[in-house]
Amino acid sequence: MAPLTGRVPILGVVALLSILCVAPADAAPPGYFVDSKQAAAKRPVDQVKADGDFTYSLHRRFDDATGARLLAIAEAAYPPRSHLVDIAIDRGFEVGSDSAHVPLWWCNGLGVARVPYAITAGALEHYMKLTDRFRRHIFREMGSQGLYWTNLTYRATIVPRDRYTIDGEDATGVYVAEMNLSWSYDDGTFIQVSVAHRIVVLARDGEVLAVEGDGDTREEVFMSSHSGKSMR
Repeated sequence: MAPLTGRVPILGVVALLSILCVAPADAAPPGYFVDSKQAAAKRPVDQVKADGDFTYSLHRRFDDATGARLLAIAEAAYPPRSHLVDIAIDRGFEVGSDSAHVPLWWCNGLGVARVPYAITAGALEHYMKLTDRFRRHIFREMGSQGLYWTNLTYRATIVPRDRYTIDGEDATGVYVAEMNLSWSYDDGTFIQVSVAHRIVVLARDGEVLAVEGDGDTREEVFMSSHSGKSMR
């Protein structure tokens, strides 16, 4: 799992909550689908904006063109929309008006407070767009307010595996993509952190064989060092 950045202070921690957003998805992918447009989209290998208070660092690793193609497919694999909608209804979560007619990767939260159920290209786009807006000091985004800082980190790798166990059975000649995402922000009262991990197993032809980790996102809450101060 990718480490959190040093922006989270040790002193002033009021709570550390390990919360499952929802029950994890099964390892097998019934109902999962691949957004073909996102799977075909070009994405940078490395993209970093480390200056200032609103930062992100994205790194994608693969050995060859096959790995690049399959990693893009893994990033475009989405859980069943009906499943996430049912979770939101059952738990009274708010998902926002922007959930209409788009692949869902979340089942809870607006704007900066959106919690990723699954690490996908859509999740990365959401947090990167927020970061770019905040870097221009535009905070008029649904669910957003003036913030002291935000940070997004994303690490993805994909490697060929001779053998990988799926639901107790061995699959051979597969590719295994592993993704780690951390999104954190300081609203002046609390530091909110979401940490997600995902594994996608694919056949060489691009078929998604298994998805692991969806729904296991941890939410962590710390006291901000700015608590009690007025927003600059």
